Amino acid sequence: MGGALPREEEGAHRKKEKHMKPEEIELKGRLDGTQRNRLARLLDMLYSPSELAEEVGFDQRQVYRVYIPLGCPYEKDSTGRIWINGLLFKNWVNDHYKKQNLKQNEAFCLTCKKAVKMVDPQRIQEGRLFYYLCTCPICGRKLARIIVRGKPINDQSE
Repeated sequence: MGGALPREEEGAHRKKEKHMKPEEIELKGRLDGTQRNRLARLLDMLYSPSELAEEVGFDQRQVYRVYIPLGCPYEKDSTGRIWINGLLFKNWVNDHYKKQNLKQNEAFCLTCKKAVKMVDPQRIQEGRLFYYLCTCPICGRKLARIIVRGKPINDQSE
């Protein structure tokens, strides 16, 4: 009796995810710096989705909702359990989520999740750190783009 309600809620949640755009699903799979460092420690062996998630530091559901629909290499055994080779997964993530190179006049907006053109950037120096500070033309968030660390730059040559 009481078990029917959670299943209905779960089904509604799944329907909502099926209507997500592929680029929205792909953004959910991006790893932060700590997770990328842990990814490098994966071995050339088979991991279950829960073992892989624990090793890298994300939720097990991310494997089923994001990585497998995007084409993550995996295999099923005779009982239907999913196994993922750690080395193949690491290479797939590195190929699929490549570092984005920005142009000279661009900064990355963490709200919009894309590179945007810097509008009226202010050049700021804190110690030996030089960076531009501007706002995102789409959402209005403050953006910082690091120029140089280390020796000061002569502005006369620019």
